[in-house]
Amino acid sequence: MQKLVVREGDLVTIQVTLTEPPVGAVLTPPLPFPLQGSAGFRVEGHVACVPGDIESLRIEGVPYVVPPAFPVPGAGTVELKVPKRNRAQYARTTQGKEVVVDGGPLELVFTPTKAASILNPPAEDTEKEYEGTAVLTCVRARPVTAGPAT
Repeated sequence: MQKLVVREGDLVTIQVTLTEPPVGAVLTPPLPFPLQGSAGFRVEGHVACVPGDIESLRIEGVPYVVPPAFPVPGAGTVELKVPKRNRAQYARTTQGKEVVVDGGPLELVFTPTKAASILNPPAEDTEKEYEGTAVLTCVRARPVTAGPAT
């Protein structure tokens, strides 16, 4: 099965609802943001992405709430992970790094840095991290795919 190669300029959109530890959180996500590539080769004139291009991103100061328990917003940091299904085993850089492909959502970890809260009685969210997903949007004038040679 062939998949689109992720390249610079492709977009990542953070999904608003995070999965729950005991209760889920809701983010106020930043707008979709474009990726930067560093694979060392181009796909349709744009540099392809390796997992480190995505996993090194840290989006800080993202507001969140935990409805209905903690309606006063807190803030935190979003980090992304590239799961195995998004790593091309057959497409690698000359240094042997796997290329990222669009194999489904990316994994997201949200770490609160300022806890969401309630005012009366005063209380704060005590979760250390939440998990969720982010969606890749591969912008193409025409499809470009990578797959095993036949």
